[in-house]
Amino acid sequence: MVFRGVITTALLRHGVVLGVVGSTLIFAIAHGFNIVFPAAVVAGLATTEIYRRSGSIWTAVVVHVVFNLPTIPVMVAAGMG
Repeated sequence: MVFRGVITTALLRHGVVLGVVGSTLIFAIAHGFNIVFPAAVVAGLATTEIYRRSGSIWTAVVVHVVFNLPTIPVMVAAGMG
């Protein structure tokens, strides 16, 4: 909610490219420079663009949840969940 509701909204005031790319990079960096980084970039781009087009943070939240769902069984199988 912070990334889409606050950061994306603030950056979109400076243009679509800065808003989408900027908030995506901040989102991905917040997830860390690790194996998750590329997936965080993809998820960030998708949720940012969905938020921008729909105007609803809840649409982006639902997409984020759906994007993360497959990680739960993987983490459990790896003994991390």
